[in-house]
Amino acid sequence: MQIQLDHVAVYASDVARSKAFYSRVLGLEDAYPGEWGGAPTIMMAPGSRTGVAIFPAETGDDGRTNRGPGAIDHFAFRTSRAEQDRLRKRLDELGIEHRVQAFGICHSVFVRDPDGVVVEVTTYDEA
Repeated sequence: MQIQLDHVAVYASDVARSKAFYSRVLGLEDAYPGEWGGAPTIMMAPGSRTGVAIFPAETGDDGRTNRGPGAIDHFAFRTSRAEQDRLRKRLDELGIEHRVQAFGICHSVFVRDPDGVVVEVTTYDEA
């Protein structure tokens, strides 16, 4: 079976803010503007078929969102070393906190979206 990742779904306390984050930081675009009444918003890189589906978070009476068991730890995009270097520069310019970590065969940049979801951008390219 040949399969590929289609999308990762995240809950956002403010969909517009999350949409702006993924656009500004990763260069993703709204792939289907106005579709499904705007929920979810599917953000994809130009030419990509993998996206981030942003759903509005529902908040209970206790003020907590609908995250809990089954919530994701993080998701990762793969890119080239040159693109990753451009991302690190962009994060520095925007003043967005991030961390870099090497894992032997790959090197990753980690950043949190506006709702705290960890987004990893990894490369298997040599330094």
